[in-house]
Amino acid sequence: MPSRAHAPAHAARARWGRTLSILGAAATVVMTASLLPLVGRDTSDAAVRPVALPGPAPDFSAAPPPSGASASGSASASAPASAKPAPKPAAAKPRGKSPARQPVADSGWRLVWGDEFDKGSIDRSKWNLRNGEGRSIDKGCNVSSPANTFVSGGKLTLRAMRQTATCSSQTRQFTQSYLDTIGKHTWTYGRFEMRAKSPNKPGSSKGLWPAFWLRPADGGNGEIDVTELPGGDNWYAKSTAAIFYDYSPVKQDIRIALPGGGHPGDGFHTYATEWTADSLTWYIDGQRVWTRDRGTTPFFDKVFHKPYNIRLNFQVGGWLGDPDASTAFPADFVVDYVRVYQR
Repeated sequence: MPSRAHAPAHAARARWGRTLSILGAAATVVMTASLLPLVGRDTSDAAVRPVALPGPAPDFSAAPPPSGASASGSASASAPASAKPAPKPAAAKPRGKSPARQPVADSGWRLVWGDEFDKGSIDRSKWNLRNGEGRSIDKGCNVSSPANTFVSGGKLTLRAMRQTATCSSQTRQFTQSYLDTIGKHTWTYGRFEMRAKSPNKPGSSKGLWPAFWLRPADGGNGEIDVTELPGGDNWYAKSTAAIFYDYSPVKQDIRIALPGGGHPGDGFHTYATEWTADSLTWYIDGQRVWTRDRGTTPFFDKVFHKPYNIRLNFQVGGWLGDPDASTAFPADFVVDYVRVYQR
C-alpha cells in the first residue's frame, strides 16, 4: 500500500484514473486511483501486499460468465429513486437491541451463519482474533487483549487505545483489534450484514478506521468492502463501499451519505452487501445505495465466483492520516451483530 507521503500527490494520480458516473450528486466512483485505498491489503492473510506501480489495466476479456449467467449485467451504476429496499425485519428480538434474525419470508434469504454477541465472550468457533501483528499499512498493533476486544451487553466492542505495544519486532504507540473467519467459515455468494456504531465524530476521530469486509479464501485477487468507516473531519460522515481486483490498485469505490441523514457515529446503523453470481448490491439502513455487475465492472467474473471469508477490524493510522492530539482514545467500534444469509 502507498505510504501517507503520497497523499499530496493524489491530484496528480487522479489524472490517469478514469471516473465512473454513479449515484448522481451523492458521490463519485473512482477506478484505479481514487481517494481511498482501503484497509487490509493482505497477500496471504498474514502479510501486506506490496503495491505495484501504475500501469496498463489488466485484460479481463478472457473471463467467461458463469454457467447460466448473461453476458451483460442488468443493474445500473446508479440507484434509482424507486429502488427496492433490502429485506426488512418483521419484529424486534426479545431483548430489544437488534432487528429480528430472519428477513421477511418473501425475500428468499435464509440465515446460515451469524453472531449476535450474546454469549458474554468471543465465540472462537466463529472468529480468529489476531495477536502480535504489526502491518506496514497502519500504526497500531493487532492484539488479543480483552481490553481491546470484548463482548458485553449483547454487543462486541473493538477498542483502539493509545498505549505502547511491541508487535512484529516493532514498538508502536497504539493497540487495535482484528477478527476474521479464516480457516473457520467461507461463503460463495450471500447477504453479508452488520449493525454497528462507528466511533468517529467531527473534531476527535482523525486516524481511526473501522471496517467490515471480505477477502478470498485462496488469498488471491478480489475484495468486497461492505463498509469502511474512516474518521477525520473529511471522512467521518459517510460510509465507503468498494470492490478490488488487485491492489495496483484496480478497484471501484464510493463514498455514501446515510440515506436517512446523520452519520455512522450518531448511533447504530445497518450495512449489508448482497452478492450473487450476477451482481453486488450495497444497502445502508435497508436502502439500496450502490450496485456493481458485469456492465460496470470488467473484472467481475475474474474474482467474484469463489469462497470469501469475513474480516472485522479497527485500524489506527494509515493512508488517511495518523491520530493527533485531538483524537479521542479509547475509541470504540461497537458491533450489534454480524449475519450471513444465502438463498
